[in-house]
Amino acid sequence: MIKTPLKKYLRLKILEELSIGDKHGYALAKEIFNTIGLKPNTSLLYPLLKVLEREGLISLRKEVHGSRLKKVYTITEKGIEYLKTNNSVMDELRLFEKRMREMKELGIPELIVRLKNIYENLDKLGEKEKHILRDIIRSFHIQLKNVLSEVY
Repeated sequence: MIKTPLKKYLRLKILEELSIGDKHGYALAKEIFNTIGLKPNTSLLYPLLKVLEREGLISLRKEVHGSRLKKVYTITEKGIEYLKTNNSVMDELRLFEKRMREMKELGIPELIVRLKNIYENLDKLGEKEKHILRDIIRSFHIQLKNVLSEVY
């Protein structure tokens, strides 16, 4: 089983994206979302960009776009070398991306959001709603078990 921690993935994905061309944070987040179906939280992405900058793997310049000041990131020579030395990990990352795209197509990220909403609002649900949810989840478990038992 391949384990790809999100920070490790994001670190290499950011460098890979910047090796193609300069980007601002929002463009990086959008590209990551388009690739794996999850939008990186700003509390993860921007501190990671600062770490990469501090390590000398990327550089930052500020540009004015209309009335907004945007931070545009560029990969450095050190960043390019870092990508090259981690080239062997890229196959793992491609498999991670493929699986994440497939999960997105299956609707799993939306399911996770719905489950989080249930968790956050559990105290607001009445007994009737909880009973209905319990029945839906039991049925879901049974259906999942049936589908997955055919696979393994």
